[in-house]
Amino acid sequence: MSVRSLFVFALALIALCSSSVASAAGRTQWKSKTFKERSDKAWNLELAIYLPSAPDVPHVPMKFEFQPEVYYERDMMDGDKLVERKVPLDNRQALIESVDVEFLDSGTGKIEPRTRFTFKLTRAHGYEAGEYKVTIHDGRNDQAVGAPVTLIFEGENEVIDRRAMVFSGNDKKKKPDADTKKADDDKAAASDDKKTDDAKPASDSDAPAPAADAPKADDKPSDEPGTIKEKPGGCGCRLADTSQSSGAGLGFAALALSSVVLRRRKKRSA
Repeated sequence: MSVRSLFVFALALIALCSSSVASAAGRTQWKSKTFKERSDKAWNLELAIYLPSAPDVPHVPMKFEFQPEVYYERDMMDGDKLVERKVPLDNRQALIESVDVEFLDSGTGKIEPRTRFTFKLTRAHGYEAGEYKVTIHDGRNDQAVGAPVTLIFEGENEVIDRRAMVFSGNDKKKKPDADTKKADDDKAAASDDKKTDDAKPASDSDAPAPAADAPKADDKPSDEPGTIKEKPGGCGCRLADTSQSSGAGLGFAALALSSVVLRRRKKRSA
């Protein structure tokens, strides 16, 4: 290769590097690239931003673009075993944070080309534990500020239940627990009470009145004539005792016979 060709190649390489530097205005320096989740479900990010020159305004609008690349998945497997794994993400929509970065030095009152900036990201805004590719753009001209970096957000995402579900038709029916059995008994008792209430008459006035002349079971049998008494093994009834009526009949017969005898004696004497 000739010297002239080497010179042209060197010029092209310098021009390419210059265009890359021009497209990325300034640089960034992150305090850390791994951030732990706080108790309030948030991550606090801190970085230093260096611009080529001091801006003409104290507050520069900037856009932070967080592209999800890896999701920290937590799975509950068979045997209640918790498994954590990193799941790569493709073609996910980036999360945008538009903020105003202050370059005003409060001590001197001057606008400086560098500043230190802190902001917070929360799960409520869609952030989860995982890895994000972060790109910063100057809001005034949409130029990239510094090179893209990958940040790690540590934390515990929601557990996904991946345990196998077994369906079997030969399983014995599960015995009801005490509370379920008690509820079933109460329901059956309430049903029986309802049936009993339906079988009862609507009011006491609807019940049939007892017979007025019906003899009570505890009353003693009476010996008055003409009373029908129960006789087991017979026709079911018998006449009351007629000894008194028989005696009265014999008395009347004797009186009639004596009157006839007296009349005959009177006729004979006459």
